[in-house]
Amino acid sequence: MTPQYWQENGDLVMYTEKIKQWHHDRNLIAGSDDKSQFAKLIQEAGELSDNICKGRDVRDDIGDMMVVLINIAERNKLTLTECLEVAYNDIKDRRGRMVDGVFVKESDDLPPLSREDFIE
Repeated sequence: MTPQYWQENGDLVMYTEKIKQWHHDRNLIAGSDDKSQFAKLIQEAGELSDNICKGRDVRDDIGDMMVVLINIAERNKLTLTECLEVAYNDIKDRRGRMVDGVFVKESDDLPPLSREDFIE
């Protein structure tokens, strides 16, 4: 693995820990709840959508969403690694096809297609 990978990995851990502490320092773990943080996540998703549609930089929007997801994970005593592992294990063998720029799972109710229409 490249030095850039290790640097990025280390930075991700460092920022995740700083963000967790930031949440605790501002009583956003004990003093908030998942429902409120989910509402915040949707607000941030709206900002991301707006900036995507306008062709603007999305780094802050993605970061803001990650901040909220770290809050929800911390409140539920989960790590980002656990969440990503579960998500990856859920999708790793998924098969499907692209429909209008969206990946549609093979198991979803779609009209029959030939084998060549599916992505392995």
